[in-house]
Amino acid sequence: MIPRCSEYARLAAEVSAALQKLCELTAGQLNAFQANDHETLMRLDRDLENAFGEKERTMGAMRQHVNEHKCQS
Repeated sequence: MIPRCSEYARLAAEVSAALQKLCELTAGQLNAFQANDHETLMRLDRDLENAFGEKERTMGAMRQHVNEHKCQS
């Protein structure tokens, strides 16, 4: 088993934070939808799209790091 390096741990923490943010924004968007709060729904929709892009970038960086350094067990 190859140990994980500190860079992998940092990237994994970023992915975890990005996924948590997606959960929070999605829950907020559901609440806004159920409350018929169109303004908040649309704001959260933009925030969610940006957060999804951030999640994709962080996961891509982690995948690239793993492929280059073979540090994931």
